Amino acid sequence: MVETEEEAPLTVSELVAYLGGTLEREFSHLLVLGELTSLSRAASGHCYFTLSDQQSSIDAVLWRADALRLAFRPQVGDEVVCRGRMGVFARQGRMQLYVSAMKPVGAGAAQRALDELRRRLAAEGLFAAERKRPLPYLPRTIGVVTSRRGAALHDILVTLRRRFAGVHVVLAPAVVQGAEAPRQIVRALAMLAEYRACDVVIIGRGGGGAEDLAAFNDEAVVRAVAASAVPVVSAVGHEIDVSLCDLVADHRAATPTAAAEAVVPVRDELLVELATASHRLGASARRLVAALRHRVDAVGGRLRDPATSLAQSRQRIDRIEMRLERAMRRRLHDTSRELEDLTRAFQQAARTRGGSGRTRVQTAAAALDRAMRARLAGQAGRLAVLASKLDALSPLAVLGRGYSLTARADGTLVRSAADLEVGETLALRFHAGRARAQVLWRSPAEVVGAGRTRGSLETGDTDEEC
Repeated sequence: MVETEEEAPLTVSELVAYLGGTLEREFSHLLVLGELTSLSRAASGHCYFTLSDQQSSIDAVLWRADALRLAFRPQVGDEVVCRGRMGVFARQGRMQLYVSAMKPVGAGAAQRALDELRRRLAAEGLFAAERKRPLPYLPRTIGVVTSRRGAALHDILVTLRRRFAGVHVVLAPAVVQGAEAPRQIVRALAMLAEYRACDVVIIGRGGGGAEDLAAFNDEAVVRAVAASAVPVVSAVGHEIDVSLCDLVADHRAATPTAAAEAVVPVRDELLVELATASHRLGASARRLVAALRHRVDAVGGRLRDPATSLAQSRQRIDRIEMRLERAMRRRLHDTSRELEDLTRAFQQAARTRGGSGRTRVQTAAAALDRAMRARLAGQAGRLAVLASKLDALSPLAVLGRGYSLTARADGTLVRSAADLEVGETLALRFHAGRARAQVLWRSPAEVVGAGRTRGSLETGDTDEEC
């Protein structure tokens, strides 16, 4: 076969890219029904599986982010509906379905998906009893999320009007059945949260089958109820129907009527309780006042007239003042007499002992003076002897007899000529003044006596001050 320029071949990569682009343009939004005939989960979290029917099969992939959003755990043999797009795996040139969402088909698969979602939410603690909040005793504003035309709204309003007329109700309408129900219910709860005036929220609908209650098993609805800032009462279905919304709500009611009864008390019953409490309070107050009055009367009977008590007290004070004045006069008279007697006795004793006492004092003073003079003379003599000894031991006294002190430049005293070096500079200290000298020569030391040497030392005079 002869090739022409018009028939230039495509590379494999070009062909695969062309096929992939064509498939993605033509089949970008698909819903495919099939059975999972093989399934593997990679360590990355991506799921690879085969979707088959009785005649054909196709490879498919579900990326990790989309797999985490599944409401059930897919298994081999499940019949599912997959939403996705067609594409080509370039490395092998294999066509495959890229799945973005998956849901089971059939009652058994749907129940498994619901059980899996219940288990996962329970593991997060959304159904825990400790997170449920008490309902307000008497709410001012009640939010309601239900269908505008449903019987549930009628039952709630009639019950609220019967039990406590005048309570404020805010309706956030939403369809409660069908594919749009979850999105509208979540939006209605968000609207009530933005309103910020509700004290409690009722969410629910009338009875129905499992398919009719599917919206209240939706994960988005359950999480919106859990995130509510105020307590939520769930009234979905009847006693035998328990939805995930019932499990996550702060209070579950079997019917919308029961929900309305749970959020408000009966006004007439409150009025009766208020009247009873008022009557009991008044009776208690009257009994207390009567008891206090009785105590005041009892104490008042034991009290005397204040004027009489005051007069008696004044008379008692007058008698005490008179007795005190008489006692002070007697004590002053007796003290004066004792003082006169003591004065006369002292004068008599002074006249008798005055002469001999002065003589003894003069003799003792003369003896004391003589002893002091003798003691001072002895101490003065001892001081003179000690001063003489101190002067004899003083190095300054030795210098006064013509001796001098010889020291090196570092201040150490020279004791032997053998320790000197010719040319070394010495410092001399005399009794009066200092001088500096230089060693011109030295001779060996001669022992003069114990601890003394004799030698020769020439010095050079200098006018420089040491």
